[in-house]
Amino acid sequence: CGTTRREQLAALIDGLLTATTRTGRISMEEPAAEALAAFRSFDYERIYLRPASVDQARRVIDMLRGLVDHLTAHPEHLPGDADVSGADSTRISAVTYVGGMTDRFACRTAMRLLGWPTDRLPVGLDLRL
Repeated sequence: CGTTRREQLAALIDGLLTATTRTGRISMEEPAAEALAAFRSFDYERIYLRPASVDQARRVIDMLRGLVDHLTAHPEHLPGDADVSGADSTRISAVTYVGGMTDRFACRTAMRLLGWPTDRLPVGLDLRL
C-alpha cells in the first residue's frame, strides 16, 4: 500500500475509484480494503482503546453530563437568551450551551459551577486564567 503517507493515500483513493468506476457502486478494491481495515484495527488498538484514551473519554463524558445536569437544575447559570420556559426547553438550552463550549471554557465552567478539582478534568489543557 506504500511506505509514505502520500503513497498510502494514493493507493487507498485509487482502490476506491477503481472499484467504484468498475461496479458503479461506492466500493473499494480488496487489497485497499484490507489495508484500510488493518489501519483501523491499529488505530483502535493503539490509540482509541488504550487505557489513557478510555480514561480521557470518561472524564470528558462525566464533565459534559455534569454541566448539562447542573445547568438544567440551575437555569439561572444559562445565558440570558436561553429558553427556560419548560423542563424540555431548559434541558435543550443546557445541551446547546454546553455543546457550544470550547474545551477550556467547559473545564473552567466545571471548576466554577461544579467545584471540580483539576485532577478530575480531562488532561492536556492549559487552564490558567
